[in-house]
Amino acid sequence: MTLRIAVAVGVTLALAGHAATAQVANGRYQLGACTTHPEETVVRVNYNVLTFYESVCTLSDPTPIQGTNGYSYIGNCAGEGQEWQANMLLIPLQDGEIMRLIRDGVPLDYTRCTP
Repeated sequence: MTLRIAVAVGVTLALAGHAATAQVANGRYQLGACTTHPEETVVRVNYNVLTFYESVCTLSDPTPIQGTNGYSYIGNCAGEGQEWQANMLLIPLQDGEIMRLIRDGVPLDYTRCTP
C-alpha cells in the first residue's frame, strides 16, 4: 500500500468514526437503570463501534435522520462465530441521556451511564 493510499484510508476511517458519533456520545449505555449487571443489557459506544455482550458492530454510511439529531447506519457485525449486516439508527433523546437504538426496525432505549 502506498503512503498516499494509507493516508487516504486513515483519513476516511477517522472521518467515519467522527460522523458515527456526531450526535450520540461515546460511553456506556444500559437498558433500564444503570447497574453493574446484567452485562447482557449494556452497549458501549466508541466512535463508530458498538460493543454488545457477545458481538461488535462497526458503523458505516452515516445518513442524517430528518427531524432528529440521529443518524442511520449500516452495522457490520460479528459475534459468536457469525458475521452479518444490520440497519441501525442511533438517536439521542433527553439531551443525550437516552440513546434510542433501532436495529432492523426494533427500537430499544439505552440510558447513558457514568463510567
